[in-house]
Amino acid sequence: MSHPPHLARSLSPGGIPTSLLVQLFSDRVSVTISQLGKVGTTLLATCDVSPTTERRSYDVTVLLGRRDDPLLSIYARQLIEKVKEVDPKPRRDVLLCISLKEEGRDSASFQELLNATLEMFVEML
Repeated sequence: MSHPPHLARSLSPGGIPTSLLVQLFSDRVSVTISQLGKVGTTLLATCDVSPTTERRSYDVTVLLGRRDDPLLSIYARQLIEKVKEVDPKPRRDVLLCISLKEEGRDSASFQELLNATLEMFVEML
């Protein structure tokens, strides 16, 4: 059975309409979270695993958009950590495009978006 290459959902964390798109590629997972109807800031989250200790190290780079918003980097870091817990491909990165309203930046709303993203990712594996 073939799995879909992408899934899209509409959510309303904290009562804010939010579109969520997850696309699965061989080398990365692309996640778009938008409350503003645009792509917003684009971040690349990567994970390296030490061959000797198997310890993971994470790196988040802002590719395009707001470089002065550490919260978006924190969200990208949380996302790759969760994806790596369930991803069978060890070298898959996470490309996150995110645009949030000011009132949609709370941790409860992001937790809801993170959970929905992981459910969609697992559904596509």
